[in-house]
Amino acid sequence: MDSNSNIVVTAAGLLLKPGMKWLPLEGEEAAGVAERSKLSREAQNKLIQSSAEILGKGIDPRSAQGTATGLVVGYVQSGKTLSFTTAIGLARDNGFPIVIVIAGNKDNLLTQSHDRLARDLDVDGGEGLPAWKMEKNPRGQDAQYEQLIRQAIDNWQDPTRDPDEKSTLLLTVLKQNQRLASLTALFRRMNLQNVPALLIDDEADQASLNTKVQRGEESTTYQRLRELRAALPCHTFLQYTATPQAPLLINIADNLSPDFVHVLEPGEGYVGGAAFFAPNSPYIEVIPPGDLLQANAMPTEPPESLLEAMRVFYVGLAATLISKPGRRSMLIHPARERAAHQIAAAWATAAKDEWANALGADERDPDRQDVIRDFRDAYEELQTTENNLPSFDEIIQKLPRALRNTTVIEFNTRGRPKTPEINWRHAEGWILVGGQAVDRGFTVDSLTVTYMPRGMGMGNADTLQQRARFFGYAGARGYFGLCRVYLEQAMRTSYEDYVQHEELMRKELKRVADLGGDLRTWRRRFILDPALNPCRRSVISDPYTRNSLGGGWTRQRGTNPSARDANMRILDALLSGLDLVEDTSYPGISPSQQHKVAANVPLQQIFDTLVDYQFEDPRDTASFTGLLITLAEGLRQDPDATAAVYRMRPDAPLGTRKVKDDSGEIDNFQQGRTATVRGTTYPGDQFFAASDKVSFQIHVYDLTLNDQPFAPRVPLITVNVPPALAADWLVQVQRGQQATS
Repeated sequence: MDSNSNIVVTAAGLLLKPGMKWLPLEGEEAAGVAERSKLSREAQNKLIQSSAEILGKGIDPRSAQGTATGLVVGYVQSGKTLSFTTAIGLARDNGFPIVIVIAGNKDNLLTQSHDRLARDLDVDGGEGLPAWKMEKNPRGQDAQYEQLIRQAIDNWQDPTRDPDEKSTLLLTVLKQNQRLASLTALFRRMNLQNVPALLIDDEADQASLNTKVQRGEESTTYQRLRELRAALPCHTFLQYTATPQAPLLINIADNLSPDFVHVLEPGEGYVGGAAFFAPNSPYIEVIPPGDLLQANAMPTEPPESLLEAMRVFYVGLAATLISKPGRRSMLIHPARERAAHQIAAAWATAAKDEWANALGADERDPDRQDVIRDFRDAYEELQTTENNLPSFDEIIQKLPRALRNTTVIEFNTRGRPKTPEINWRHAEGWILVGGQAVDRGFTVDSLTVTYMPRGMGMGNADTLQQRARFFGYAGARGYFGLCRVYLEQAMRTSYEDYVQHEELMRKELKRVADLGGDLRTWRRRFILDPALNPCRRSVISDPYTRNSLGGGWTRQRGTNPSARDANMRILDALLSGLDLVEDTSYPGISPSQQHKVAANVPLQQIFDTLVDYQFEDPRDTASFTGLLITLAEGLRQDPDATAAVYRMRPDAPLGTRKVKDDSGEIDNFQQGRTATVRGTTYPGDQFFAASDKVSFQIHVYDLTLNDQPFAPRVPLITVNVPPALAADWLVQVQRGQQATS
């Protein structure tokens, strides 16, 4: 043990670092993953140490008790998959009979992950009994899968078997309602007490903000994920993400309460946002406003900037074919709509064919001369960043091959049941034209040129970052000098801002990890610490947060079954210290119209209550985070500011409210205006708010679903900020003037 650092060094070289509950042993499977990665020996050692730290902070399979949740954060395309593949190898080396990888919400992403895991773990290699039994999307109604699981468990519990005679069951499953429910049904039919399992959720933020706001089955999918975990009484659950956005992290903290955080360091040669979007970066080209595409008004001819980008791509491909045979890819990301993809793919194909024909013409042909002139411009552009380009004459000789052997493909589901699967070895060059299918998780092989003639859209930073398919290991593979990204100016600026946000957030997460802190306690620091101003400004520009910033009512939407009791205790603690009196602003004739109010509660108390209050619905996380930022500015301007607290209907029998579905989502629970039998109109719950200060309403209801009891005594909150007050506070937040702690 190193007495100065409390780090234990084992004979195998792995370190038992603070926060680790046990020390995984490096065995044949983890070592094999590292060796097949073709990393340097030093990088392999770092990979195994990092993966051991992650697994070692979870449950110890030897005791096989309890559960643990970890949040693992990396950069986009920086090696997250290799990290969890190594953790899977360590899991087998250390006695986990079951590993489940929840791998994306689209078939092509699941297939990509499944095939890569099979390759990197060498699932079909070796002799004798297999180390792995691997299945994709097991079906609950199929007896074969139940037998497979029971056999795997029985073999691991059989003391007469040697370790190499015990196969680990590796299941990959789509992050989709029915698929998760089917797998859960399988596990519920057997006794899994004392059976350690490892669950890995790739692209974990898909279960949070960016999917929930789409209003579909996502909340149900998230519930199914919880049910799957409940069916496995002894497991480590690892959430991998490359989207360290503050609302996402706060939401994950509320819902999953990670026991630990681990920040992945990229390997040698990683090229991410800091490299692409450095000041005056030569790798970024701005698309002129006139070349930006609108899906419902596509031009008849391709934009000149698109043709320029394609020529740069083909020069890079030709250079690659000269120096050493290999592949290069280009991504055209015109819009979400598939009609735009079809048009853009037609442009790319027509240009490719036209250039190939021109280069095959007589040397004196004017069309050939024009094409060569245009390609010389592209060549000179790449010369500014790539010092080892072959001569231009060599490039021209190789261009016909580059053009002939490039495949243009629409990467979407138009005219087919699912997004096509790509065998990258079938062509030397690829041009992919797509939208949502290449936004997240999908790896474009050897990508050098990206053309994105579209705006920010919804503008949330996680979507912006997940479009960054051009991040990766171009530096390590020696082709960063061939890379270019074509963007509109506003998107370029957004990426530059995002890079600053991402680095700050990673620094914060490292701080939490090093201190062994809790992400739930980090929320207060995010709201108050002056060093995090850029992150807060990014959050308040998000459309899901912005709704709470202009004043008016911010209402709770989700009912958070895992936190109802804790939230009720938080509210009871607040109310117990207040001098509540009957509200006289409206003469209610029944207890259901009568409320109590404390008119001058320190705003700091409301802020403290909201910081501790937990939300399930990611839209709540976003909107109340925005509200907290606004309140913090109010406190900075006036530390003695007060608020009005209303306890709605405290003496009435508990009323009911309907939830929309089994996720517990609820529409506006505030009572509207109503007419009584005596003709007096109840003004509605929104009437009960101060005009010159923040108002905080506390409601408690029994919830029903389809007229059946759903949840008893559920706290629901809503906060009103007078618009004039909010506008004044928000101006200061946008200027970066934020309260200090």
